[in-house]
Amino acid sequence: MGQEIPKEIADQLKIVAAYAVNCDDWVTIKKEVMRAIPPTLRKNFSTRHPKTKEQWLNPFEVRLIEIYQDMTGTQLVLRSLAERRELFGPL
Repeated sequence: MGQEIPKEIADQLKIVAAYAVNCDDWVTIKKEVMRAIPPTLRKNFSTRHPKTKEQWLNPFEVRLIEIYQDMTGTQLVLRSLAERRELFGPL
């Protein structure tokens, strides 16, 4: 089953899934969810590596990605910073 997800985060994930239909980038989805939840819930998410600025997944985020795939059929991808810059331009 996995880790328990707070209702506010699960609700926001559903909202983001409704408008981010063509997006498979985990960091983009994560940012959209985090913008709409209270700061007290943001502690569930991982932070970037302080020197490399690379993202990593904690167990909570792995569970969110699984839920997102179940809801949408889209497998979210954690891309490196270089890959994201190549796809999306300067970040």
